[in-house]
Amino acid sequence: MRVNLLAKRYADAVFELAVETKNVDRIAEDIKLVYKVLDENRLLRKIMDNPVIDASKKINILNKIFGEKVNDLSIRFLRLITRKGREMYIMGICEAFEDNYLDYKNIVRAELVTAYATDKEIRESVLAKLKTISNKDIMLSETVNEDIIGGFIMRIEDYQLDASVANQLKRLSKNFASNLYEKQF
Repeated sequence: MRVNLLAKRYADAVFELAVETKNVDRIAEDIKLVYKVLDENRLLRKIMDNPVIDASKKINILNKIFGEKVNDLSIRFLRLITRKGREMYIMGICEAFEDNYLDYKNIVRAELVTAYATDKEIRESVLAKLKTISNKDIMLSETVNEDIIGGFIMRIEDYQLDASVANQLKRLSKNFASNLYEKQF
């Protein structure tokens, strides 16, 4: 079974349970916390990925780290994953849960890459345009990449619009390399 499919199935299951119990926002916060702790703590990831360490020891570690900080449903879910031997997929499950949560809240991720930092007016204009296109709320992340020289690159869901100066120069270069100028008179 592919990791993405496995993570999606577990994430779907816990998300449906969160909706049923009307704890979606609380569980989403817990899942973000679990992801952040695992992402920032390499030793904990190594412990969770190690098949030699007994599941009961891993469950004790998870209880000590998250026991008082997360909802009962969240800690039970972490215990279940660990008992089933799927603890190495927790981060993937957290990412898949986040995707479900954003979809549930009618939010879409978008990324804006520019050569220079954008001001508030441009950001608001981009958000308004994206909102009319997607009919969803936009979670915009901005990145500065001086290599694109000017213009922008916009990514939203599976789409990308590359209106950067670097891309246009690359296209011109390719066009000139394949189409030598010939007089036509």
